[in-house]
Amino acid sequence: MADRFSLHGKVALVTGASKEMGREVAYALAEHGADVAVTARDLRQLEEAAAHIRSMGRKAAAIPADLTKIAELPSIVSRTVDALGGLDILVNVAGGGDYSNYGWALRMTEQMWDNMMTLNLKAPMFLCQAAAKVMKERGGGSIVNISSGAGSGASPRMSNYGAAKAGLDNLSETLASEWAQFRIRVNVVISGLVDTANARTSTFATPEREAMLLKQMPLGRIGLPSDIASAVLYLASPAAEWVTGIKLVVNGGAGRLRPFG
Repeated sequence: MADRFSLHGKVALVTGASKEMGREVAYALAEHGADVAVTARDLRQLEEAAAHIRSMGRKAAAIPADLTKIAELPSIVSRTVDALGGLDILVNVAGGGDYSNYGWALRMTEQMWDNMMTLNLKAPMFLCQAAAKVMKERGGGSIVNISSGAGSGASPRMSNYGAAKAGLDNLSETLASEWAQFRIRVNVVISGLVDTANARTSTFATPEREAMLLKQMPLGRIGLPSDIASAVLYLASPAAEWVTGIKLVVNGGAGRLRPFG
């Protein structure tokens, strides 16, 4: 039986690839045969990620870019095509934002709102659009957008982030509907709490906070970047060729199952 997770002959583009989750996604795709372009603002970290991908025997391209500069997004796609010969998979990992953009709704400024919407909703939309134009000509492709549980319910102190991720979820479903005719699949991974340097200095910065969060997780641990990467791999691979327009929740059961005991 053919390897249903093989990505040999495919080209992927991963945003946010200078951080743990984006890098892990890029490595998982490369491990299964894809050539990978990585993009973020930090060129040094991108070059490190690209070098690792090449050490795995795959081609790689480091493309420094600021995703909030919307007019420049098509060039990320064109540079990927120029460097690696095409584009079959897009994974929008970049998101969140500087903590200065989070705050209670009564204190929210227009700039805080716009900053969050630009990175978490507007940028993915127009990068998806640019990628889909290439995928359509190649006979299809797969897009995976990384979202958050903040978009599925009330999100105190981050109304802009929650609204942006809710918008991304809806946008992804709409694009899946519009682009199925071109054999372009669009899916969402809703990430739970993942162990990253950023989370360790904010969401669970103290042992007490970590212990409280662990009590909410039936599977008994905080997620790893590899947990999200594995979900992306499935959705990007031929194993999911009949899957589009879904939201795959990867969060250890938090908020969905009652912890035993």
